[in-house]
Amino acid sequence: MSYITWDSSVCILPDGSEEPFSSDVSSNSTDLSGTYRFTGTLPDMQEAGDLVFETTGLSVTLALDNEVIWQSRADDPESSGYMSQAVIPLPSGYTGELTLTCEILDGTRALFPPLVRIMPKNLAAAETTALANRAAFPVGAAALALVLIFGIFLLGIAGKRPDFSLIPLLFAIFSLILSQLIQAQGYFFLPEKLYHILARRETDVLIIVFLLLYLAANHRRRFWKYLGIAAAWSASALLAACLVSAAAGGALVRYAAGLLSQLQAGIFSSLFYWITLWLALTSAIISAFGVLRSFTEQQVQTQSLLLKNKSMAESYQLLKNRMAERAKIYHEIRHQLTALDCLCQNRDYSAMQDLLADILREQEAQTARFTGNLTVNTILQDAAARAKQADISFRASVHIPDSLPIPETDLCSLLMNMLDNALEGAARVAPPRERAVSVRIKISGDYLALRCQNTFDGKLKRDKNGNLQTTKGDAISHGFGCRQMMKIAEKYQSVVHFDTPEEDVFLAETALLLSD
Repeated sequence: MSYITWDSSVCILPDGSEEPFSSDVSSNSTDLSGTYRFTGTLPDMQEAGDLVFETTGLSVTLALDNEVIWQSRADDPESSGYMSQAVIPLPSGYTGELTLTCEILDGTRALFPPLVRIMPKNLAAAETTALANRAAFPVGAAALALVLIFGIFLLGIAGKRPDFSLIPLLFAIFSLILSQLIQAQGYFFLPEKLYHILARRETDVLIIVFLLLYLAANHRRRFWKYLGIAAAWSASALLAACLVSAAAGGALVRYAAGLLSQLQAGIFSSLFYWITLWLALTSAIISAFGVLRSFTEQQVQTQSLLLKNKSMAESYQLLKNRMAERAKIYHEIRHQLTALDCLCQNRDYSAMQDLLADILREQEAQTARFTGNLTVNTILQDAAARAKQADISFRASVHIPDSLPIPETDLCSLLMNMLDNALEGAARVAPPRERAVSVRIKISGDYLALRCQNTFDGKLKRDKNGNLQTTKGDAISHGFGCRQMMKIAEKYQSVVHFDTPEEDVFLAETALLLSD
């Protein structure tokens, strides 16, 4: 669209004489009266278009190359809500001198000087499409965000972990959609009174209230970290797009300049809309990412714990099998003692000496016996055998009764995890002669005290809360041993204490409360 520039303008006096007249700014009301003539040049039109100008409150005569092509008188009643408009079709290649003579009939309603402009034939369709897209694209994006957040909320309800902080965000996005639709198209499908109420700018305050409630409910550090990253990337992308648009003479930089002009004039509605839309969409994406990450981590942890529990169950079954083997050995020893008694009574000392030699050889082949508690003894014997294979010095001091008021599953899980971590840590020490693991288990008052100490390579990994993390490459499938120990200790009103008393020595200890 292009505007006609008036080369000359005069005021026609009642006696027919003319005097120069100058007015650079058009206004929809004027204190002037009388008749005026404006002269300008119609540029060479490359394509067909329309010559458009407002006629309300004016008597207008338009001539092209001194040939009258339009005459009108538009003195509309005050009840009319719109200005009358003249639309004159012009073919392509049309040019010439344009002369407009107008008499002011009603200065309070006249657009003066007349704002004559050339509109290409396809401009109306393009403007309609652009106007529709301006409302449709943001509304469509907000609608997708609304569906996404609503789906996340329902997913939380299904998982019995509803996130009620999403409710203000749902209302904020819904209000954004409603506000944009009403302001863009509400006049056509809403009653006039309702439209004027809902289209008031004050209703936009509800959007920011809902967003502030959502932000207040999400005070987690991770959320604000992601929001800051999103803001930085968005600002960088917008700046880069504006620079490219400025270099190419695009529309984005002109739109940004228009926003700045609105701000200088004290108009904040457009900027407010885009900021709230960005904040709502970004919050929706962050929430979706957080829920997806939470469910993924939960699923991975569940699978890893199932694998860990399966491994523990297999280890426990192995221990039971070994305990059964030990029972068979003790049963065999009783038979051997009975045989020795018979040989002694028969005074067959030679046969008795041979049998004793066989028994001693078998005993030397057996592993050390640490305690009379079969469960603890079997676990320690297994750890001692593994330590021997890895060139690790293994020592154990155990002073406990043969039976304990603690389920074997808890005792096995705690002690085996503690020994597994100690043996793995000691195995990474070089040279092998410095590898060592020592275990001490005893009854201390009403508690079962367990202390496991091992040498290690001095490398520890902790999270932001100071909790130990696995140093293995596959952090998802490993690193649950410490959590399992702490969970069992908590069950018996205790904690697991981790420490490094020396630079290359790691200590894990706890004390489980024994039930009466």
